Amino acid sequence: MLRRHEGRVCRIAVPVKGGGRRAGRNRSSLTSVDGAEAPLDDELRLLVEEIYGPEIGDLPGLDIGRAYWGTRTGFPYGGDVVDVFQYANGRTALAVIDISGHGILAAKNAGLTKHALRAYVSQGFGAVASIRALNHLFIENSAFENDPEFFATAFFALINAERTSMQYVAAGHEAACVISAEGCRFLDATGPILGLLDDDHGFHEEHIAIGKGDIFAAVTDGFTEARDEQRAFLGRDALATTIEHNRERSAHQQAHALTMRAFGHANAHLQDDVAALVVRLIDNDLR
Repeated sequence: MLRRHEGRVCRIAVPVKGGGRRAGRNRSSLTSVDGAEAPLDDELRLLVEEIYGPEIGDLPGLDIGRAYWGTRTGFPYGGDVVDVFQYANGRTALAVIDISGHGILAAKNAGLTKHALRAYVSQGFGAVASIRALNHLFIENSAFENDPEFFATAFFALINAERTSMQYVAAGHEAACVISAEGCRFLDATGPILGLLDDDHGFHEEHIAIGKGDIFAAVTDGFTEARDEQRAFLGRDALATTIEHNRERSAHQQAHALTMRAFGHANAHLQDDVAALVVRLIDNDLR
């Protein structure tokens, strides 16, 4: 695994199956205990893909889709996190997070963020308590690892087991909405960017009612800030119109349509990664 430290790229050992360890000999390969070499890019890809996890299957009452479009050729992951996690009490957590930076360092911070939120909720924290704890972690981790650029925007929500309500916090994040039969409701920011201010009172929690047929959608700012040839931003209204246009399709297809919308608007020249999460509320037996 690679880690940036004081402007340098340093090599540290990473665990592998079978109890052995691999240590980096140079920047282009990793060497195992038996002397065999494997391309570093392949090893890093496996590690980063583990951070993002496998495809998310549907959960009771929820049709779930996520999509990711990275700007780096041949390496589709970076600092954008889309996570869905089901707890034993039936609640479901949704997270859409945009970590500062790109590449491996951003992916490392993405992994820290993803699992910290899972841990906070497993200990009984609600949405706002989890985000406040995460903000403290960002600030303390930045100081300890001398990483002054560790910031993130985040949308974090908890859906109850009955699928009738959602509590959420939007930390510097404004590209999320719920589309129902009554129309589209954008879920505006309820707090500042994570890692910026050590102030619990800056973060607030909102609650909204949800029900069968509703669609939740959120994207990272690579979507809203995609520019066309005239330098015009795509904007967050395109989030709602894209979902409306694809309303009868599956959540996975809708999420993919969002990333393709940004890619098309930028004429295939995206300047930032785009991550999308779509959740359709369905009957419990429609899985």
